[in-house]
Amino acid sequence: MKVLLDRRRFVQGVAGSSAIALAGCLGGDDSGDDNGNGDESNGDESNDEESEGFIYAFAPNTIAIIDPAEGAVVDEITDGLEDEGWGDPRITADYSEIYVIRDSPSQVLVIDTEAREIVDEVDIGPDPTHMYHPNDDEMWVHSDDEGTFYVIDTDSHHVTEIVESGLENEGHGKLLYHEDFGEMGYATNVNDPAALIIDLEAYERTDYIELENEDEGTHYKAYASETGLAYFEHGDETAVVDTETDEVVDYLDFAGGMYLSPDEEVLGVLDGNSIRFLDATSDESEEYGAVNVDEGPDALRYHEADDGTLYAFTAHTQTDQASIIDVDALEIVETVDIGDIIRPEGAPFLHRSGVAGGGYFISPADDDGIVAIVDMEAQELVDHVEVEEGVDTVQFVGDSGGGYSGNLR
Repeated sequence: MKVLLDRRRFVQGVAGSSAIALAGCLGGDDSGDDNGNGDESNGDESNDEESEGFIYAFAPNTIAIIDPAEGAVVDEITDGLEDEGWGDPRITADYSEIYVIRDSPSQVLVIDTEAREIVDEVDIGPDPTHMYHPNDDEMWVHSDDEGTFYVIDTDSHHVTEIVESGLENEGHGKLLYHEDFGEMGYATNVNDPAALIIDLEAYERTDYIELENEDEGTHYKAYASETGLAYFEHGDETAVVDTETDEVVDYLDFAGGMYLSPDEEVLGVLDGNSIRFLDATSDESEEYGAVNVDEGPDALRYHEADDGTLYAFTAHTQTDQASIIDVDALEIVETVDIGDIIRPEGAPFLHRSGVAGGGYFISPADDDGIVAIVDMEAQELVDHVEVEEGVDTVQFVGDSGGGYSGNLR
C-alpha cells in the first residue's frame, strides 16, 4: 500500500527560527486550474437515498458510506478514485453536500449526500490543508503554499475569490469565525507572529494584531462568545485577544489544539499529554484543572450525558484506544478499543481524527482499515466497521455538536 503520511499523519511548520507542531492537520500538494470546476459526475450509480445520520469514510480507493446503527457499510463511491489522499471534509449547513480536500491534484471534491455521488471537482491552490464554512454560501479552503484562502461558491461550485491572508504569501493557516464577528474573521499562519484580520465580505486582509514573539507564528484558535475573547496558539503560549478592541489582553503559558464544548462554556487545550480545561465564560480564562493522557491525546469531542455530566472523548495517537474523560470530575472514566493507526518511525507529531455525531464518537484506524463507532452515552464500542487499509478521514451527515471550533463553522 502507498502510505500517504508526509502531511496526513504529521505536519510541521516553521515560524521564524522555531517550529510549531501542526498535529491535527491534513493536507496535500500539487496545483490545479484557478477557475476550478469540473462538470462531470464521478460517483457510482445513484440510488437516490438520503444519507442523514450516516458516516462518509474516506480511504485511498473508496468513499464508504456507513450506517452507524447497523455498524455496516451500506454504499460506496469508487468511480475515478485511486490511491487518494484526503483532508478536512466540511458539510454544508443543510447537509446536502460534503466538500473534501483531495490531496493530488489539489482539488476539492463536492459530494451530493442524497445522490451519494461526486458531482464536481474544484481546482484550488497548492498544498491545501484546511477548509471552513463561515456562511451558507461559501467554503473557504486554505492553500498553505500561497498563504491564501480559495473561496468556493456552494451553488456554482466555482472559485469566486482568492483572499491573501498570510503576511509572507505562504504558510499553514486556519480561519476563525463566529456569528458575533459579523462580516469579519481572523486567520492564523505559522509564519506570521500575528492574528490576521479578514474582511469576509470584501475578501481581503484589512489589518493584523501583532503578537509579542516575532519568531513564533500562530496556529490553533478558538473563540469564547460569553467573554468575547479569542485565543491564538503562539509558539508555546496562547495569546488572548479582546475582539471588541482587537487588543491582546493576556498570554497564557501553555498552548496547543483548542476544542470548545457545544455550549461554548468549556475550552479544552491539548498541552502535550496534558489536557487543560478552561472556563470559557471567565474573563480571566480560569482553569478548572488538567487531565493527563499519556498515550498522546488528539482532537476532543464532547457529549453531555442524560444526567448532565460533560464528557470529552479523545483518540490516542500512541495506542489503539480512546479515552473518555469526565470533565466535571477531571478524570478518565473509561477507555475503548478503536483500532490502530500507522506510526512512521521517527515521526515527531502524530494525528488521529475523531468526530461526533448522532450520539456516536467516530474515529478511523488506517492501519487496521476500520472505522470505530463508540456509543457516547453508553461509553462502549458499538462496532469496528471494515472499510479499507488507509481509511483516515470521516464526516458525519448531520449535527456534529462541535460548536464553532468544530465540524461546521
